[in-house]
Amino acid sequence: MKFFILAGGYGKRAEPLSLIKPKAVFPLNGVPLLRLLLKQLRAQGCREGFVNLHHLAEQVEQAAGEEGGIDFISEKELSGSMVLRQALPFFSDWLLVVNGDTFLEIPLSALVQKTADPAVDGVLLTRHDPSGRYGHLRSPGDVFLDVSPPGHGPGLMYAGAALFRRKAIEKIDSVNFFSSITRRRLHFKTVFYNGIWLDIGTPESYLHANEQYRAHVGERSANSLSADVTISPRARVENSVLWEHTRLGEGVSLSECIVTGHVSLENVTLQKRIITRQGIFPLQAG
Repeated sequence: MKFFILAGGYGKRAEPLSLIKPKAVFPLNGVPLLRLLLKQLRAQGCREGFVNLHHLAEQVEQAAGEEGGIDFISEKELSGSMVLRQALPFFSDWLLVVNGDTFLEIPLSALVQKTADPAVDGVLLTRHDPSGRYGHLRSPGDVFLDVSPPGHGPGLMYAGAALFRRKAIEKIDSVNFFSSITRRRLHFKTVFYNGIWLDIGTPESYLHANEQYRAHVGERSANSLSADVTISPRARVENSVLWEHTRLGEGVSLSECIVTGHVSLENVTLQKRIITRQGIFPLQAG
């Protein structure tokens, strides 16, 4: 089975972080999210697929690594779900579609089980949304009916992974594939997921995602460090995320901060801040 990771978006809610890196390249405990997703897919036998490129495209390509098996699809203008149609000449039956801005452990075997019915056009992964911040899916039993806008309280949400039969991809004609599914009356089933699911939609949710990911992988460090980070023994750093090429010298005290790399600090105390080469910004609630 081939995969398609959607990785081209601007991630405006994640600014100023997304002005420096695309969300698919945000590191979790020092490893780009895209690389974590690819490793997981390959471990489940999905070794070939597609990644769309747009915003800071060269960083996405670099984060994918050199293992191969990926066809990059460059978009001059983002087309949302319609970009999936560009994969049609290259797969025969089913395509696994994954959002490139969330981390989860994709239960591929559970999704595949639903495809045994030849009448099924696709399978959506769902999870509980206690916050009410996401669009809610109406899915009595395991049959998808439609989706409503956010703001309706707790409910069921799309978890960011789905299987699409080829004919379902052929019928996508809008930027949001849910619109095509309901309008074209495609038959989609759902699979409920209650495993780890990390949202990096805003800077604060990204900070919390790193904390949760460290706990998930059993990392005892109080911080998430990318490559080439130097912290003075006389610096104090707690629950922070430090991107590559960060230098923290004497007198530095950071708590719940994100340092976006290529930054050197001395004698500064900061809490709940985003620290970039362009300036220091508050870490707003996500």
